[in-house]
Amino acid sequence: MKKAVLAVALSSSFIAPAFAADSLNPFADENSGFYLGLGAGAADYNDSYSEFRKEQTTYGSYEYTTRDGAVNLFAGYRVNKFFGLEINYTDLGSPDAEWKSPGGNERDDIENEIKGYGIKAVGFYPINNNIELKATAGVMKWEVEEDYSYTNSVIPSENKSSSHSEKGTSLTIGFGANYNLTENVAFSLQWERINDVGEKYDENKTDTLRFGENDIDLYTLSVQYKF
Repeated sequence: MKKAVLAVALSSSFIAPAFAADSLNPFADENSGFYLGLGAGAADYNDSYSEFRKEQTTYGSYEYTTRDGAVNLFAGYRVNKFFGLEINYTDLGSPDAEWKSPGGNERDDIENEIKGYGIKAVGFYPINNNIELKATAGVMKWEVEEDYSYTNSVIPSENKSSSHSEKGTSLTIGFGANYNLTENVAFSLQWERINDVGEKYDENKTDTLRFGENDIDLYTLSVQYKF
């Protein structure tokens, strides 16, 4: 009898905490730990080339990029089921622009590459066994590299080209949701706003970004592996 009571007591001491943990979170072992992820999607440039276009649109026509593909590589540490920290490297696409004079004799070609890396805090809110909402806030260190060329087919001596790059730091905010497919694999949808990327165009400067200064909206679908 004493042995039976002892066995029940020992079993209860192990089963009760485990049951309680599982009742709080079906992925109890995933509350904390490291994870890696890869995402792909699109970057929207809200005011790409806006100031440069204002200068040129009275003469000729423009074509310019307002959306391009983006790739995001990230790693994070989940402190608990409500909070985590994340670092990331993001390729924000290659927006370009082309201007032509009415007769096509004059032409501007502009090509950009935008990339950045950052750190952010992540807050999680579990909805059910598989789905959780998340919100992020952080900073991104970005770089915009721009190549510009002007071609005049009538007066070739006026042809010119230049390259310019600009670096800066921006605040970021984001919202999204995770779907936990298994204990180790999750999918995520996320929107993120990166504020004031680039620099305001100044026609009186030779080393100015024609891309301008933009708030970039980043939309990604990602997969992550939790260790």
